[in-house]
Amino acid sequence: MPRVIDLTVKTRLLLRPVRSALGTILIGGVNQGGVGVGRPPAAPRAIPCYSMLYVTKGRGVYSDDHTPEREVGQGDLILYFPGRPHRCGTRPGEFWDELWFQFEGPVFDLMGGAKLLDPARPVHHRPNCDHWFRRFFELLPPLHLRGKIPPAVTVSRFAAVLTEILSGHEAADEPPAPRDDWLSSACEFMVAHGKSGARPAAVARKLGLSYETFRKKFRGAIGFAPGRYHHDSRIDRAAALLHQSRHTIKEIAAQLEFCDEFYFSRCFKRRFGQSPRDFRARVRGQ
Repeated sequence: MPRVIDLTVKTRLLLRPVRSALGTILIGGVNQGGVGVGRPPAAPRAIPCYSMLYVTKGRGVYSDDHTPEREVGQGDLILYFPGRPHRCGTRPGEFWDELWFQFEGPVFDLMGGAKLLDPARPVHHRPNCDHWFRRFFELLPPLHLRGKIPPAVTVSRFAAVLTEILSGHEAADEPPAPRDDWLSSACEFMVAHGKSGARPAAVARKLGLSYETFRKKFRGAIGFAPGRYHHDSRIDRAAALLHQSRHTIKEIAAQLEFCDEFYFSRCFKRRFGQSPRDFRARVRGQ
């Protein structure tokens, strides 16, 4: 009998690696119904970079090699440090919602030297969840502009928001960036609709356009066809599911409607430069 896929987790990748001389945001995403990392009987996780997790709903426990097990929950920012084994997750049968990023580089090392990123203080309570989620989310360029924003700008914005939350300083929310509504709607449909996103032809119908008109407009705005965007968004969703680590590679391929896990693995390696298995081992510290 085929294994039943657990659909309680809803996960989404927010961005792939953003590399600059200042530093690199390796990956980031959101999980609804997540369980965290390093839960027994698995070994504690250790990764070669910095990472942060912000709990927006639910509760769990955190511990590392210097910190005894303690309660964490809604409004807690948890930091992970390079090479430091840790556990952070919900108790059996419980789930939480989380925002997470992995990052490395000179600007973050400087924050460590200034004790903003301090291994002696891995947990910070910052209860205004809506404000902080919005601050992190707003630093990401609009979907159709991400290839046009200099990486150093995105990294510096991330470092600034991270500094704000670590220092407990709630700066005023930034006004939303102008956006092209039809394009933003189209991208959101292809990313977020259903298990694997709405297909381009269905998006064209939702927008009241013929497929050919939609394809030409989309290519003119983005630089490539909507079919490629839809395909890449499925691979990005797969990366978020691999980070969450509650599904096998075969299950993820089936959930995202790839014909088989071997074709899925080839597509994933073309986009991320690693096989799904190697990618999971890196981001999960295995």
